[in-house]
Amino acid sequence: MERVRPQAESLREQALGIIRDAITSGELAEDRIYSAAGLAKQLGISLSPVREAMMALVTEGTVEAVPNRGFRLVTITEADLEEIIAIRVLLAVPAARSLAEAGSDDIVGRGLRADGVQAVTDGSVTETGKAATKCEAIDRLRELAEATVDAAEAGEFAEFYTQDRRFHEALLEHGLGGRAAAISLRLRDQSRLYRHQDQIGAIAVDSARELPRIVDLIESGDAAEAADLVTSNLYFFKRVPATADGEG
Repeated sequence: MERVRPQAESLREQALGIIRDAITSGELAEDRIYSAAGLAKQLGISLSPVREAMMALVTEGTVEAVPNRGFRLVTITEADLEEIIAIRVLLAVPAARSLAEAGSDDIVGRGLRADGVQAVTDGSVTETGKAATKCEAIDRLRELAEATVDAAEAGEFAEFYTQDRRFHEALLEHGLGGRAAAISLRLRDQSRLYRHQDQIGAIAVDSARELPRIVDLIESGDAAEAADLVTSNLYFFKRVPATADGEG
């Protein structure tokens, strides 16, 4: 499970990001109890940041503490996953519409102070600094979309999960603000893939390639099409692999 994360991140953030990706991908199983020491050894990170990361995930409701034993993933059923995606769609659609309908020089994003600094952030949301115009937001979204495609096409699925998460974080931050991004990401981190690891390759590539199309639609002001594609993209977690004869 050892990963390379940006050097600017703290050890706690590195551990948190790696563990989140492992949960999302199904690399960590729901039916096992994990000790902080065991995870630290797997991740190649010191014990303290791993323990801090796991306690943050307990607070978020993604994992639960098992007294004197370690940590266990909170069980997420397919019905739970359907509910999670539905709520994320309720946030992502107005975010995409808001960005698409903004003028190129309009300031985008809510939850900003009068000086344009993000007023509310969460541990899972990156500090955005000064408010951005739509053009600046588009540039950031395109950069993240392309990074997601590159990772998926290279088969680097841990990096795919990381970049995909950052894309949807930026979409929510610029479209609705930091609170919406924090809520959506917390729900995303509780999601699970209901398929085997060897089935995700083509699905991840297809999902990643939708992101630049979403950016194009937002840039062109096509709010309805952008909202539809964002909705479809969020159902990545529910997609099934194509069969040999091409039927889904």
